[in-house]
Amino acid sequence: MDSERTLKVKPMPFWMSLIFFGVPALIIGLAFYWGIPLLARKGIPFFWSYNLLMGIPAMLMFFAAFVAYRLEGRPFTWEGIRLRLRLKSIKGKEWWWTIGLLIVFGIGPFVLKSANRWLASTLLFTPPNFLPALLDPRVESAIALSNDFWGVPLRGNWPVFWVQLLVLIFNIFGEELWWRGYVLPRQEQAHGKWAWVLHGILWLLFHVHQRWNWIGMLPGALLIPFVASKLKNTTPAIIAHWANNGLLLVVIILGILGIAP
Repeated sequence: MDSERTLKVKPMPFWMSLIFFGVPALIIGLAFYWGIPLLARKGIPFFWSYNLLMGIPAMLMFFAAFVAYRLEGRPFTWEGIRLRLRLKSIKGKEWWWTIGLLIVFGIGPFVLKSANRWLASTLLFTPPNFLPALLDPRVESAIALSNDFWGVPLRGNWPVFWVQLLVLIFNIFGEELWWRGYVLPRQEQAHGKWAWVLHGILWLLFHVHQRWNWIGMLPGALLIPFVASKLKNTTPAIIAHWANNGLLLVVIILGILGIAP
């Protein structure tokens, strides 16, 4: 297989980037602000409504990455997918970039928690009333290990873990394969070495349904595409995404096992 031909992608102009980021942001925003309250009125707890309404778009992005790959006329083989979506192993000094990404993406929201709290107190960034305490930066001491997790009991409730794991799989791989694997290389063809800046800002804005966390998310939102672009590798971003979002699984497991205050 000719690797040069395999890696060649079409440029993504700015207007197309706006569509690629804006449409998913609109869908998720409507699901979050309209769908969750609607299901809440029907008695469905936040945990189930959130994972359903956020999980479906994540699943669509996951499959969209492969559909878009095929629409480029590429063979549906692991080698072709690996090269196009830049799913490479991490070697040598690349590990230092990966570790740095883990640190920034992992601790950034915690270090900047007070800034998120301030942002959440402003008019246009106030979280909705249905947001659980664990996700609300205004709540100083959210009970992370409470038996009541987003409206569902945790102790002995292993289905909660499996559902959350499934959603995280589609969320993390869906976002990384779609954004860093498929979209970013096309943006690089259009915007060169500064594509990561555009990508990072648009990815931050894509999380408009979590805009009260924008300050804490900003370092990771910029560093993830920077590292992915510099190394031409999506794998470090996948690892960092798992390290950050995967902490939720630890909280759930501890609650299921009854290790709670």
